[in-house]
Amino acid sequence: MDKYNFIDLIFPQKCMFCGRVKKRDTLCEYCTSRVENSRMISNIINEKNIKNLDECIASFYYEDIVKIGIHHAKFKNCESFIRDFIKYIDFDLDKIFKRNEIHEIISMPFHKSKLYNKDYDLPQEMAVEIAKKYNLEYNKILVEKIKRTKNQHDLSQQERKDNLKNAFRVNQEVKGKNVVIIDDIVTTGCSMEEVAAALKRKGANKVIGIAFAHNR
Repeated sequence: MDKYNFIDLIFPQKCMFCGRVKKRDTLCEYCTSRVENSRMISNIINEKNIKNLDECIASFYYEDIVKIGIHHAKFKNCESFIRDFIKYIDFDLDKIFKRNEIHEIISMPFHKSKLYNKDYDLPQEMAVEIAKKYNLEYNKILVEKIKRTKNQHDLSQQERKDNLKNAFRVNQEVKGKNVVIIDDIVTTGCSMEEVAAALKRKGANKVIGIAFAHNR
């Protein structure tokens, strides 16, 4: 028995989507085909309200096992999700970062009132992992959410925009910089777009949005 098999015997690895025990460097049999069925045909998210984001992309539709997996990651299985999620992003992050000369990475900010409702912030964990892998700076304090907003899911398109107006504050100099925003799920892109608008008002050159899944 090699050392990896021994380690997996003592500390079995779990599937990032469902939490079942799996073999190293794979998904479990249950999730493999279901995940592929949820891949986006085109990674580009085209929403009418996206104007300040220079690009907004995702790998999967937020459905079926992907939806279950992200929910599982938020509450039970973060370690497994964070360990493996980059493997299943089907666009080349390295090329995107180099092509756009990215200076730093941020995660979608949430209001401090939610700190007591979560054990951790999944988009932040994702952003930290991506920054580490691609030798970029993760900036936790660059953008802050200063307005407590209503749940976006319950609002119309216009109400979403109004809800997020003046919700974010840029805390550091960004003039001429190129920034990536990481999120787990993007729906209409209103939240990410509002962060991009705040960055552009402060002089940011490019803002790229990257999500794991798109809730179409």
